[in-house]
Amino acid sequence: MILSGTSCMKQEAETDNIPQAAASCDDGIMNQGETDIDCGGPCPVCLGNITAEVDGADFNAASGTISSFYNNGSFFMTGTSTPGSLSLIYSGALTTGTYANCQGMFTSSSTSQSYITNNATVTFTSFNFTDSVAAGTFQFDAINLNVAPPDTVHITNGQFKRISFKKN
Repeated sequence: MILSGTSCMKQEAETDNIPQAAASCDDGIMNQGETDIDCGGPCPVCLGNITAEVDGADFNAASGTISSFYNNGSFFMTGTSTPGSLSLIYSGALTTGTYANCQGMFTSSSTSQSYITNNATVTFTSFNFTDSVAAGTFQFDAINLNVAPPDTVHITNGQFKRISFKKN
């Protein structure tokens, strides 16, 4: 048996010669010292938001419509969007994890009716203690007992990002 010696050479991929786009504040990637995707660091400040589905309708509270604080062991956040106003209250330490039996409320902007629950589920996925902001998810069913028969609203796919927990 005769073995012939050949040298291995790197075969260049077709993309090796394509110039890569420079990092920017709108490239959809957390890079260049950003503190979240395309914000913070050299980019515009990261703004908080609260999103959810309210009986299937989109709820999207932007930074200017959100109020939040942490005081005496309770975290409170509320936001306003087209379908109405949504609030959550969590009592306990600021640690990641899933917590049941939180308080939730939704007030409809079209009917001014309020729906409440003591059984909201909140999951804190991260805390940035440098910037005092939290992120996570939530969901709950809330009841309006002021109508007969009682009416229920379903809050699903709730998410919050960059929500302040500075002491008030």
